[in-house]
Amino acid sequence: MTAAKLLTSTPERDSQIIQATGALEQLILALHRDPEPLRVIDRRKFEELVAELFDGFGYHVELTARTRDGGKDIIAVGNKDLVQTKYLIECKRPDPGNVCGIGMVRALLGVLEDDPATKALLVATTRFSPDARALEQRHRWRLELKEFEQVLDWIARYVALKGSG
Repeated sequence: MTAAKLLTSTPERDSQIIQATGALEQLILALHRDPEPLRVIDRRKFEELVAELFDGFGYHVELTARTRDGGKDIIAVGNKDLVQTKYLIECKRPDPGNVCGIGMVRALLGVLEDDPATKALLVATTRFSPDARALEQRHRWRLELKEFEQVLDWIARYVALKGSG
């Protein structure tokens, strides 16, 4: 998982990383079977889960600090078809029933201007407001909004890749 790429390797840290990755894989399998807990998952655990998904998809992943993260929770760098990509990923786990509004999307666009990347992703456990979706459409080549159902699609893809389904 991402911590492995951020910390200096020692036998103790390697063991902790393996345990954390195993726990995340178990969480992903559990959410694959019953996705409803995703709506109320611990906010930091949601960030770790999304980082693990991208790691499983073959990206080099950096999970940012809990605070002062610069408006992004994850940086994912990939290389597909000899083309490098860099994604800035912000994760949001609002209270159930609340939508993610345009303010969050505007803030992420500002982060993208300050920290250039291929694209910014706002990943949420809920849905986005119509204004947020309209802003996404105007910036569709630089911004994507992923809500609950798309996260479930990622989980299913991850499970299929791992052969654990």
